[in-house]
Amino acid sequence: QSERFDPEGKFIRRYVPELAHCPLRWIHAPWRMPEADRDHYPMNYWPPMVDHGQARIQTLARYGKVSTSTR
Repeated sequence: QSERFDPEGKFIRRYVPELAHCPLRWIHAPWRMPEADRDHYPMNYWPPMVDHGQARIQTLARYGKVSTSTR
């Protein structure tokens, strides 16, 4: 969503000081920055707590088990 409404990352740079010097390429997903680039742009920023893609897969699998067992 931030990519669509703030493509230049101005809001992020202003309100998330840890990412103020992050390259534009990685500003919307700094956890995806390669290790080699992190040496040039040190930042103290944690990866996401939830991988939404993986969580979706797990949820659909669980839902599938429940829906087949209740038929």
